[in-house]
Amino acid sequence: MEKGLDSYKLKMIALVFMILDHIHTYLFHSQPRFISLITRFVAPLFLYLMIDGFYHTRNRLKFLIRLLVAGIIMQLGNTAINELFHHLDPQKYDFYLPWNNIFLTLASLFAFVWCLENVRQHNRKVLNIFLAFITAALSIFCEGGIYLLPVAFVVWLFHDKKHLQYVGIIVWCIIILAFGLYNYYTSNSCDLYTYLCDFSQWAMFSLIPFIHLYNGKRGKNTASSKYLFYVVYPVHLWIILVLHLQFIVQR
Repeated sequence: MEKGLDSYKLKMIALVFMILDHIHTYLFHSQPRFISLITRFVAPLFLYLMIDGFYHTRNRLKFLIRLLVAGIIMQLGNTAINELFHHLDPQKYDFYLPWNNIFLTLASLFAFVWCLENVRQHNRKVLNIFLAFITAALSIFCEGGIYLLPVAFVVWLFHDKKHLQYVGIIVWCIIILAFGLYNYYTSNSCDLYTYLCDFSQWAMFSLIPFIHLYNGKRGKNTASSKYLFYVVYPVHLWIILVLHLQFIVQR
């Protein structure tokens, strides 16, 4: 019996929890709040598997283009939904649709890792150091990029050294938590439990058990499994957001 979980199985787990997270956020208005902590591993796990795939893909450029095309399509759909509901009072909803585009985040971080790897391989070092800074800066303006950028760096830096990846991720989560606690005790806008659930990025350390379980194998490899995430992510999110906005209109 195969030990651990392959990439396909981990992606399926992440997809289920991703859908749970979006339903929880947009249809149940973040109630109960602790769900946001349970689902915080999803984006980092997709990032981790993408970086692992970076070392195994036969065509890195094609991989990057696929992410960018998916990001453009996602953005067009987001824009269409924004236009459809543009008449809503902005005070009645607390999200901005262009931020719902993890494809652009992954694309910028894929390019970032590619540049770092070129530097490591002494391939046009000056140019790639410059491009690494550019792609890192771009990622900060994408969904969750400011939190995922250090994770991407740690996963790349300690590739094939899981225990060091664990340490790096934990240190980064402690930094986020310390910042959050400082902000809480200087503003004290709500109770601590609510604040830590809403400011949940510190819980990304829940990624570690999944890294530990990952056996390094690709798993199921068909056209449907390859493009599943590229279809499920935008379609389910658009449906959830339309339902959310429709509820606001009716209210």
